[in-house]
Amino acid sequence: MAFMQIDLYSQMLTRQTEVAVIVPERSAPSAPYPVLWLLHGACDNHSGWWRNTAVELYAEEYGIAVVMPSADLSFYANGPLGRYYDHIALELPELLGRMLPISSAPEDQVVAGLSMGGHGAYKFGFTHPERYAGMAVLSAGNFLDLGNPPPGGFQEDVHRKLFRTTIAEELRGTEHDISHLAEQAVLRGTPLPKLFVACGTEDLAFETARRTYDYVTGELGLAGEWHQQAGGHDWSFWGRILPDMMTWCSTQVFRS
Repeated sequence: MAFMQIDLYSQMLTRQTEVAVIVPERSAPSAPYPVLWLLHGACDNHSGWWRNTAVELYAEEYGIAVVMPSADLSFYANGPLGRYYDHIALELPELLGRMLPISSAPEDQVVAGLSMGGHGAYKFGFTHPERYAGMAVLSAGNFLDLGNPPPGGFQEDVHRKLFRTTIAEELRGTEHDISHLAEQAVLRGTPLPKLFVACGTEDLAFETARRTYDYVTGELGLAGEWHQQAGGHDWSFWGRILPDMMTWCSTQVFRS
């Protein structure tokens, strides 16, 4: 497979930023490669997935291009840190589509991520469901269900800077509320992406992840798969679940 790290100027962020891309090295496909947009968690960057998992091997095996952008501690939102949502949802597909043999068709797009990146996957998929065929969420649910961030830590500082409040309930009904975004997507009547959710049973996010999954599938009718196994909020779990997620992309989304 071909692996590249690209430094490019983002008009949405008004600065240079980084993105890592994997493109399979199979003989030229009859059509552009489908794309997995793979989002990192808090305190990480575009390098997390390829440094800690075998994502390159699975990309080659299944013939899927993988795009791994950097989003800092933005929660994938447009805000005081930059227009991260617009950068990843709108700007990067256009820029990379001109450079690489990747598809722009909605049926060839899955957005996925872990922890903060799982929140991002929900956010992208429910805000613009017409752009994606699938969402894959690892170790994440509606983070508002976790309550207020602990006082005095970096989480409280991030909430204050990004959300302008440290009171979780004040964010209900906003773009940061996954349940609200899902409800609005259902009301618009747009077909929703398929859903894959996985979480380790020892993960502190387990109950929140399960509650969010049950709500969007049971109450709102989204087609989904739930996967759980022993594990925590760490790369050991994410590395083990990655092949299941990539298999789902290949067999249930891109070739269904």
